Amino acid sequence: MRTWIKLLIGLWVIGWVLFSCSPVFAASSRVPLTPELLQERLTNLILSDGVSTIDLTYLTIDLSNENSEFRQTFYQQLQNRLNRSKQPLGIDFSDSIIIGELNASGMGLPTPLSTVALSPLLTPLEQEQLKKDARFRVQDQPHAISVTVFRGFLKFQRTLFNDRVDFSNTFFLQSLEALDANFKEETNFSGATFARIADFSQAIFEQNINFSEVQFFAEARFSHTQFKKEVKFMGSRFEKDGIFDEAEFSQLADFSQIQWLGKASLSQTHWRDRVLFSKSIFFESLSLVNATFEKSVAFRATLFKQRVELKDVKLLSQIDFSNGIFFPHVFINVSGLAFESESAKILGDTGIIGKILVLSKLEENETVVRNLVQNFRNLEQIPDANQIEYKKEKLRFSQLSTQIYNSSLTEILQGRWLKEISSWLLLSLLLLFSHFGSNFNLVLGVGIVSISYFGFLFWFVDRWRRRFPNPILPERYDIYCMSLSFIGLTIIGISDIFQSAEYPGITLIGLSFLLLPIPLGLVGYLYYQGRYHDLMDTSYFMREGSLRDLRLLIVRLPIIPENVFFRDRYTFLPWQRRWNWLNYYDFSLNNWLKIGFNDIRLRDQHLPGIISTLVWYQWSLGLLYIALLLWTLSRTIPGLNLLIYLK
Repeated sequence: MRTWIKLLIGLWVIGWVLFSCSPVFAASSRVPLTPELLQERLTNLILSDGVSTIDLTYLTIDLSNENSEFRQTFYQQLQNRLNRSKQPLGIDFSDSIIIGELNASGMGLPTPLSTVALSPLLTPLEQEQLKKDARFRVQDQPHAISVTVFRGFLKFQRTLFNDRVDFSNTFFLQSLEALDANFKEETNFSGATFARIADFSQAIFEQNINFSEVQFFAEARFSHTQFKKEVKFMGSRFEKDGIFDEAEFSQLADFSQIQWLGKASLSQTHWRDRVLFSKSIFFESLSLVNATFEKSVAFRATLFKQRVELKDVKLLSQIDFSNGIFFPHVFINVSGLAFESESAKILGDTGIIGKILVLSKLEENETVVRNLVQNFRNLEQIPDANQIEYKKEKLRFSQLSTQIYNSSLTEILQGRWLKEISSWLLLSLLLLFSHFGSNFNLVLGVGIVSISYFGFLFWFVDRWRRRFPNPILPERYDIYCMSLSFIGLTIIGISDIFQSAEYPGITLIGLSFLLLPIPLGLVGYLYYQGRYHDLMDTSYFMREGSLRDLRLLIVRLPIIPENVFFRDRYTFLPWQRRWNWLNYYDFSLNNWLKIGFNDIRLRDQHLPGIISTLVWYQWSLGLLYIALLLWTLSRTIPGLNLLIYLK
């Protein structure tokens, strides 16, 4: 029985607490502010956070036109009390209802922003703070702007504003706290300056709000704030962090031409209408993690100096980064980005937007990759679509590397490791030499280096036969021409690689593994064993002399035909001709690109097997290169790309 009685008493206490905290009870507990009560509150100050404060809490303050006499008294007495005080006084309006328009100019200290007109009531420190205002005029500059200065803090926690609020051109030297405040009508903070924290967390703005040309010198907090009508922050400046986490925007939000010097935190925000960030500057990171955009988002002509987080963003319309300026190493994290409608798309400059979109991992982002690739293909931005696929394959490469590194002994014995190694090697070559078929200039640079390298190598083994007993060496003219041309072509190819490759050093190392060990090993062994065979004074290469034109030799093998009728067309390369060194590049071009100006082939009589192996090695690499080149062209030329990926 006692247990039931205790339970009933507990439920009654809980109900009483909930009722006492309800808006109806809270409203009924407020006391109307009268002239007498106002005078009492102005006389008897309280301490709040160690600061002398005018206590206007839990009041109903009627400043409407019907109560114009009290309104005049209210502003006059409050302004006189604030301005007569040597020390800054705070004002606490928490849990009060303000009926009628609240105007800052009637309460604060009117002060022109000029060195010749600063109020003597302001301390030197306060004057220095005022001089931080961008509109401040020095003595010899006319037309000073006048602002309303609040020397102490303002508190509007859970305050209900039934009419307009006008704090335009107001300078807040101390903090302003408006947690859980409710603004029923239009609110104007345009041209205001906040020297300390401005906290509007969990506030509700039921009508239009204007924060245009506002300067926030300290942190600005708008977490969980509800903006039910249009929002304007155009031309404002955030010196510190701007926090809008979990805020809701029901209508147009204008954040254009803003300077964000601190972090812009807009995570888990919900935007039901259009939002404009155009021509803004983000000096620090921009976080839109888990935000929802139901209408278009514009970042046109916006400058980004740090990363942009679009992780887990839900996009129902387009987000536009056109004409954006992105500093080096800036990226946009689109991991988990969801295209929630058919009209969802990402817009940006071709060749730029694809490079700065990144994914943290491939797992759970397959749909994101597919949507992004399809997005850029529909926009005919083929380079950007290829960039996304390139980054996808880089992530897959990392996955394969991790799997290989973590492979167990059982998997190695079962052969799974070999399969992963093969895939890993193939993928690494595609990434290094073509960015997975997305970078034609890189493929071209690799080809130029390879052609010049093998051309020089063929010339060297053909002309530099021996020094003893009878020297068979090239002439000095040939040496100069071949050396200079080889160096020039190699520099051109390496320059292309450095300009095009993401990791040019690693690309050159990978290319060196293909070009150096086997060819140089063969050449070294050739000179080690020496050459003692017939036709030592004759070139190893023969040229068909029946035609001289550009030929496509895709199906040609690098050896002369056996049929006597065809053999009669071939003659040995003439060593005595001054232009003969060009033939070696022509032969290398034949082997590598299967195209050339002359049909040059190996002789098959008295030919060292090492030279034949060297030629066949280049010819085999050339087949792979042709496949890589054609594949890259098919992915980078829009017409071919559409044919291949047509769905």
